[in-house]
Amino acid sequence: VSFLGRSYALASFNQKAAPMWEFTSGKETVGNWTNLLTLLERPDAKTRQDLDRLAQGVMDHYKANGGNVLMARTMGTPENPYNYMVVAFAQPGEHRIELNFVKVAMGAKNAFVVIYGERIHDPKDPSAKAKAFLHERSAEIGMALEKAVLPAIETLPRQEF
Repeated sequence: VSFLGRSYALASFNQKAAPMWEFTSGKETVGNWTNLLTLLERPDAKTRQDLDRLAQGVMDHYKANGGNVLMARTMGTPENPYNYMVVAFAQPGEHRIELNFVKVAMGAKNAFVVIYGERIHDPKDPSAKAKAFLHERSAEIGMALEKAVLPAIETLPRQEF
């Protein structure tokens, strides 16, 4: 998968709550990533109303797990809307902020969620560095998620590794 000028390789699959594939770049793993692309299939969401409930559920899950929702809105066109959010997680023990850029949209058969995660590390002030990152890169990341060409979910492997 190519995203934001980087190549990503499939690094994991699991089906705990819903089918989920994680893609890492370079020599990173799902254990040590600095940027991560995640794709979740949601066969339980097939209508616009389902999509909105799914997006609300994703946002509620983030909030319940310490996420700070920086932005949440419906975007796209009336024919092809999607829900978009940006969520920050403070990780003071690691001197970092994790930013998740999330798109919740309808696919050919049902909904999917794509998440671009970026870990911002700074031993002195990760919050200031994350704010600068958001200022410099959030528009670019949002546009990239809007236009991302993702692999067809039905072609992805479904064996956990």
